[in-house]
Amino acid sequence: MKICVFISACVAAAGAFCGIVSEVAVPSESMGKNIPASVILPDGYDADSTNRWPVVYILHGAGGSHRRYIDANIGLPRLADRFQVMIVCADGGNTSWWFDSPIDPSYRYETHVVKELVPWIDAHYRTIPERDKRAIMGASMGGHGACWIGFRHKDIFGAVGLIAGGVDLLPFPDSWDIAKRLGPRDEFPERWKEHSAITEAAKLKNGEIAIVSVIGTSDFFLDPNRRMHKLLSDNKVAHAYVELRGDDDKSSGHDYAFTSMALPIVVSFIDNWFKYGQGRLVCTLKDVEVNN
Repeated sequence: MKICVFISACVAAAGAFCGIVSEVAVPSESMGKNIPASVILPDGYDADSTNRWPVVYILHGAGGSHRRYIDANIGLPRLADRFQVMIVCADGGNTSWWFDSPIDPSYRYETHVVKELVPWIDAHYRTIPERDKRAIMGASMGGHGACWIGFRHKDIFGAVGLIAGGVDLLPFPDSWDIAKRLGPRDEFPERWKEHSAITEAAKLKNGEIAIVSVIGTSDFFLDPNRRMHKLLSDNKVAHAYVELRGDDDKSSGHDYAFTSMALPIVVSFIDNWFKYGQGRLVCTLKDVEVNN
């Protein structure tokens, strides 16, 4: 069943940190170095107990790092507490786009997330090591990465969330170092198409993975997100698609203010999927506010 929701409202940004935040170094055989990550444990996590926890992996945008959303103080620790999930903020370099570059072997971030980071986290924390209790999400470049990795590795992740995701690379030939990862678009158009998340979305069948997408009405990625929503709808793939309008154009655009507004909606959807096996949007935005 297709779910399409259009909302005009604003969610307050989250406040002080509550969860326990730590940094780890994950060995990467594929890239020959350690890759950092930030791990957020919810209040009540006890390494010595028999309890285990679902995990949400979060991928950052271009120019960021595993600390991007923690340093921006957009409420991840409070979300970990509220929904009682572990949150792992991966590191994808400044502009990896979260795939394995076909021209630069030093950029193998799809392999890192799937074959190195996830197994390492499962080995070192009390996770529930099943795809039904594991989700991946991200914003901007990280939204592309969440779709790219989640759609291609449905045996690892059961739910995908994206906020203002750059799901189609082709319209942006001179931006965010994409050409450094794939070569010039005009020389390699098929390669650009093949490495765009929207191409992977076209291969999905209904019920294979839970999907939630949130985009602002003033975002420069709005058109690609609308096109992916239409593609999924035409293919009868169930998903939740939300266009958010804040108080003005600025609050509906591509920045931390919008990300903090959208995060609780996405994590709430994922939490419902963890609990009930079905992603659901909450009935009111008040239900997802974390700044109470």
